[in-house]
Amino acid sequence: MVAIEITATTVRVGDQLVVGGRPYTVCDMSALASGGKLLHFHGGESFHMGCFTVLWASRHISQLPGFIAPRARRYAETRRQRATR
Repeated sequence: MVAIEITATTVRVGDQLVVGGRPYTVCDMSALASGGKLLHFHGGESFHMGCFTVLWASRHISQLPGFIAPRARRYAETRRQRATR
């Protein structure tokens, strides 16, 4: 398991989050019109994750040979690339 930073666009089913000091595992999710997601957990609880919400999660990563684990990219989608001349 690897700790990664997640947003509404990168969250996956099976991710383990800690919200309010309690661990939750995402079992289902729904996309919302505002760009966020409604996460449903195994215990029946749900959590509205806004489009700008950033959380830490644990995720199972493949142990295949040659696999490179992803680096945490904070706000990678919102950064603007500099134009080179």
